Amino acid sequence: MAYYSEEFIEEVKSSNDILDVVSSYVNLKRHGTNYFGNCPFHREKTPSFSVAPDKQIFHCFGCGQGGNVITFIMKIENLGFQEAVEFLADRAKLDITAGKADSNDEDEELKLREYHKSVLYNINRDAGKFFHQNIYTSKIAQDYLTARKLDISTVRKFGIGFAKDDNGLYKFLKEKGYKEQDLIASGLVGKSQSGVLYDKFKNRLMFPIFDIRGRVVAFGGRTLVSNEEQKEKHIPKYVNSPENLAYTKGKHLYGLNLAKKNASKLKKILVVEGYMDVVSPVSKGVTNVVASLGTALTENQGKLLRNYTDEVILSYDSDDAGQNAIMRGIDVLQNLGVTCKVLQMSGAKDPDEFVLKYGPEKFNQLIDNSITAVEYKILNLKKNYNLNDTSEKIRFLNKMAEILSKLPNNIERDIYIEKLSKEVGVGKEALVAEVEKFLFKEQDKKVVNLNIPKVEEIKEEKNYLSSQEEETIVYLLTSKEKRVYEKIKEVVKEGDFKSGTCKNLLSKLYRAYELGTINEIDLTSLCETEEEVNLLTKVMLKQNTLDDFEKITDEVLQNFKLLKLQQRRNELMELMKQTTDPEEKNRIESEIREIISNIVRK
Repeated sequence: MAYYSEEFIEEVKSSNDILDVVSSYVNLKRHGTNYFGNCPFHREKTPSFSVAPDKQIFHCFGCGQGGNVITFIMKIENLGFQEAVEFLADRAKLDITAGKADSNDEDEELKLREYHKSVLYNINRDAGKFFHQNIYTSKIAQDYLTARKLDISTVRKFGIGFAKDDNGLYKFLKEKGYKEQDLIASGLVGKSQSGVLYDKFKNRLMFPIFDIRGRVVAFGGRTLVSNEEQKEKHIPKYVNSPENLAYTKGKHLYGLNLAKKNASKLKKILVVEGYMDVVSPVSKGVTNVVASLGTALTENQGKLLRNYTDEVILSYDSDDAGQNAIMRGIDVLQNLGVTCKVLQMSGAKDPDEFVLKYGPEKFNQLIDNSITAVEYKILNLKKNYNLNDTSEKIRFLNKMAEILSKLPNNIERDIYIEKLSKEVGVGKEALVAEVEKFLFKEQDKKVVNLNIPKVEEIKEEKNYLSSQEEETIVYLLTSKEKRVYEKIKEVVKEGDFKSGTCKNLLSKLYRAYELGTINEIDLTSLCETEEEVNLLTKVMLKQNTLDDFEKITDEVLQNFKLLKLQQRRNELMELMKQTTDPEEKNRIESEIREIISNIVRK
């Protein structure tokens, strides 16, 4: 159930004009009453993304995504419903506490969960401030930052801090009135077997992790002791906050809160491994860098990146773990339709070291010269084969043919085939033939997996309306004109629709008319599934040039009645073949003649 009252949600929508909100992410141009631009949710060159200010909805006719202003923020910022409401409420400077729903109407368990989450955000915020203040009194931290050539403005920008070994954080948070259970849940405070509470981060440089809304959700702590002492005492180089109500590491990217401020849509974003691999380049003016928090890129992180850029460049460590993470990252990004490249670096082990040694200009050149995902896979594969050996060369080419067969773009595939055939010294036709083998295998799989409907299932279908006619009827009902509803309701029943999504929308629109709420609500609020939202916005935007609602209604219903008559005629003719009773035959014939007469008149 919703955590905020319906009245507050409507106030959030009305306080955030969809055109203003979308324009901060997408470059829109007016065409008639609507605005168009390139869709932020998939790659396209021809604008198919449309915003209708009069209806306060958006829809992309390319990928099918649609909805209202809350839906847009959920998708573009990768937020849940409640977080999107809070995001927009904050944007409109609305009092969120005033929007909390009455306890009689809402799920108490959900409320309690949201309360504890908000407490964790507050604990993290206060802990971040505490750690940051420690920087100014900790010589070991100051020496480290000086050695890494980080000035105070960079330290402030990232909120970098220091955790001392004196349980100072626990004492500080306790004085602020936080409960023991919440401090432990935050991952910042631990509890010994004897029941003593203590700071879990000690003698570590602290990197607060911010979500895209600028809230501190977690911390990463780097030890400042020498490598020798780390090995001798088994001290981990990094310790990170555990996942909890406020933090899921696979849903956040370190530094994205800063990178997104530089442009609504970045040309490219570099994804690195460590905190300093972000901090160091940013301190030297390279601002489009984020880190995947020590994990291989997840689908949620990929979706976040897709919201802010069309091209992602991966730069992970050169060890096996780093290279495997690149391969997984490529798959994630390509499945999401994001162009993916890989940074090639020599002379330094990571971006942090490279920027310190060679400067930001050369680092930017590295970024610009990143190789494509396919080039990276070819390069990586070559390391495993001796191309001077005929049998190994054949195995290499077979593997490459499989990689090339998965490219969705035929032109791109042809370019790589041409290039690779010259490099390896094999005929282009032979390589094309190998690629086509894999393509045919995939095609065969698709054919095998087709769901062929049974004959009896086909016979039972009663498809009176085409999908276009079904959508037109739904569109006519969105007019909110009672006369249109009465005409349609008299003729069209829910069972007459073939499409389940259209049928659901028809039922909900009928219900809204019956309750008398049709004129008071945002129609997208009727939808319960993403499919319903996408279809409704598509219908409302695609059909918005049809403004003579009653005339169109009469035409659609006339056609619908004719189809029903034809269907009934066919049923009776089938029944006639099976009937032997003379009286029954006469009755059927009489009804058929009447139907044919009505069809002719129509």
